[in-house]
Amino acid sequence: MRGGELASAVVAALALAHGAQAGLRVDMRTSQPGEASGAGERYVVWIDGSRLAAEPARADGEPASRRVVYRAAEDVAWLVDVERRSYFQLDPASAERRARQLAGVRDGVAQGLELLSPAQREAARELLGGLAEKPDSTALPEARLRALGESASYAGIACARHDVLAGERRLAVVCLGEYGKGLPPRERVAAIGSLGGFLRRTLTPLAREFPSLRPLAGLAALERLPGFPLALRSFEAAGSAREAEATRVEEVAVDPALFELPEGFARSPVPPFD
Repeated sequence: MRGGELASAVVAALALAHGAQAGLRVDMRTSQPGEASGAGERYVVWIDGSRLAAEPARADGEPASRRVVYRAAEDVAWLVDVERRSYFQLDPASAERRARQLAGVRDGVAQGLELLSPAQREAARELLGGLAEKPDSTALPEARLRALGESASYAGIACARHDVLAGERRLAVVCLGEYGKGLPPRERVAAIGSLGGFLRRTLTPLAREFPSLRPLAGLAALERLPGFPLALRSFEAAGSAREAEATRVEEVAVDPALFELPEGFARSPVPPFD
């Protein structure tokens, strides 16, 4: 290598070291029981202390199509749609505000229905669907863990399986790796623990008005996980299940831009993607 090439390589390495920092990359695969081998979707999760970003896996050089960003210090999450150059913001204050707005709409609908004849009321209820129904007011059960005494390994890292329970209902099975054993110390991936509290504060008010979100309330159990989740099998009310597992875990340099909103993106009033 000539002197000029060596100097260029050194400058490039210093620039990379300045623009990126040590973090954790976790490659994930999601699937449903019975799917063919290799089916399902693949994601990459980046964690740098209290910040987390997740996006669909993509080839080198291919631009991201969407990304979820969580920043614990600001108590905010963004659902970023790169193709539409927009983002949806989720935070506890806006979640409470949206829940109150929907509750007000429901009250207005209920008052209007009372002015209709029984036949008209029935037709209106069919048209309005869930908006005309009073949501379940029972309190969401607090999620808790129960050790199963079973071990497994994902991405070459040992983990112990636990049930995630809401009351006596089994929401999921999670396999937890021990921090410091093939994984960074807990503080290096603090976003995992704080994400549970964030989901509790945002999903709880929304689940009061959106019954479809009630099963997701169990994600608040992340707040109290004694280890790092390497695999999760969630059970849905209809009896179906979905699985997510880590296929690779490595400490790498993480680009700080992954945790930022791209310049010029507009805030969307609704989630920009499913």
